[in-house]
Amino acid sequence: MWHFILFTIASILFFAKNPAPIFGKYQVPGPRFWVKYLVFRALLLLRKLRAKPTLDQDGRPVQPLADKECLQVLSSHPLAFDAVFFIAVNMEGIYVIVGSERRQKNIVNGLVYILMPGLGLLRSKKLPDTILFGAKDDAFGAEGIRITPVKALKQWRVQFEGVMHLKDDPSRDFPVKLDGLWSSEWPVFNFDTDLHPHALAKTIATEPWSREYFTALKRAHQTHYEQMGHLKGTLQIGDKEHHLNLMSLRDHSIGEARDWDLMHRYAFFMIFLEDGTMASVGIINQPCTCSTMESGYVYTPEGKNYPLEWCDFKLWQHGEQGTPPTDCAFSFKAGETVYRVKAHVEDFGVHYVGWRWEARMVERFITYEVNGIRGRGVSEFHYHNKSGRQADTTADPEWFPALLKQTYRDRD
Repeated sequence: MWHFILFTIASILFFAKNPAPIFGKYQVPGPRFWVKYLVFRALLLLRKLRAKPTLDQDGRPVQPLADKECLQVLSSHPLAFDAVFFIAVNMEGIYVIVGSERRQKNIVNGLVYILMPGLGLLRSKKLPDTILFGAKDDAFGAEGIRITPVKALKQWRVQFEGVMHLKDDPSRDFPVKLDGLWSSEWPVFNFDTDLHPHALAKTIATEPWSREYFTALKRAHQTHYEQMGHLKGTLQIGDKEHHLNLMSLRDHSIGEARDWDLMHRYAFFMIFLEDGTMASVGIINQPCTCSTMESGYVYTPEGKNYPLEWCDFKLWQHGEQGTPPTDCAFSFKAGETVYRVKAHVEDFGVHYVGWRWEARMVERFITYEVNGIRGRGVSEFHYHNKSGRQADTTADPEWFPALLKQTYRDRD
């Protein structure tokens, strides 16, 4: 009898069909979810047990990401990338965002946002277009953006000099000069090794498994790590100089290729609280690899950090048609604490990333309340975009159209 029962259960698990994805994009756990979950948790445990620390010639542990703290040699792939991104805020309402994604041919997807109380949201002159030319080999950035490593995993120099305009009145231009030193004594959060095993196993177990799926998973892999710290320096807007001391997050992403056409949506929340707590929470939908990936971590005021175990934010319930919510609330768990988040949008900007504007980014400047503690931060909503690049191209190099045609020749 027991053999019959086991055979029946096995048959149901083997032949049962997976439920249809929500909106055709978001997979939901199927009948074999728990079997796949347990298998993947076991694989993660085995990888952890086999992992050995990297040692220097004297036998001392070496941080494996230290050699990534510089401009990386790009792969031969036309969509090779090496990207850094800095977000910084204070509780008085100053927000600073500077980003640079290095590409082939000294091209950069670069941007600067500054939200200044009493003035408004300033955007770098080319936004919403982020395609910049003329990058140098000694720094991340171009056309006024300059980001340079100073000390591996400890310090970076973040600089910008150029003209910015008000989002709400683009006719008003301001000369802006930012000179900041980013520093940290906190550990790096490595998305290759530090994600919570429950969150990662849940992500993979939800997807339909096949040889093609795991091939796509391997092909889309990139190195991504983040670190909390502080950005200190000076910011001059017009004839007014401001001294900065901001809570900050930086990230660094490197890979064989970053193809924005693979990404459907994501939502990230970067949170900085009055008590010193700092957190990053992300929900990602990339249908070929992970239709619902929950990721993130918390840095506590005591200097400890914990990976996100779960989050109840449902991406398909928040702005699926292209308009992110101006208010939202969600919960997530990291360590032994459940964090209950309220987020309200104070202002936002929109820009596009990719040579054909494949990604539309809505950069939202947020006030938070988490477990009753107030804070500020940024939330970035990404949408896949099909409009094509709609920008003034008269200043583009004459060779750029041919590069576009060659890069995307298999898609046109």
